[in-house]
Amino acid sequence: MSTAQRDHALHSLAFAHALTQKAMADFPEGKLTHQPSPTDNHALWTIGHLATTYAWFKSCFDGVMHPLPDSYNALFGMKSKPNPEAKNYPSLAELKKHFDASYDAFVAAAKKLSDADLAKAPAVETGGFCNDKLDALDRAAWHEGWHCGQLCGVRKSLNLPSVF
Repeated sequence: MSTAQRDHALHSLAFAHALTQKAMADFPEGKLTHQPSPTDNHALWTIGHLATTYAWFKSCFDGVMHPLPDSYNALFGMKSKPNPEAKNYPSLAELKKHFDASYDAFVAAAKKLSDADLAKAPAVETGGFCNDKLDALDRAAWHEGWHCGQLCGVRKSLNLPSVF
């Protein structure tokens, strides 16, 4: 069973994920909803959004979303927008717990797939976002990297040290 493509994509995913964790490690508690401009994503929304999208990306492999609280899709799903009030969100500890669990479930599901499995169509409708299961794995790495870059921009606006 060949797994070279899978393993390469998982390596890219792990790199992006490690940077996100580093970006959040020393994020000031009182600045979790800081937005340099009203259209920027803040840290609480970003971590919840990544948890929600990892649950969805997992379903691209096996048709089953990783379970999250019912409120998460409205708060963090594709059409959601960051709210500047921290009181409208779960705690950072809860968000990190779900972020880590969704990521771990996604990676575990990916590790069960061979390169031949990854060439198959996603198990759920993706609206053209993913043509096959390998796309889901690649897009997940890109997606986390995209949002990590946004977190780094927020960090810069707060004069926090670079994660690099």
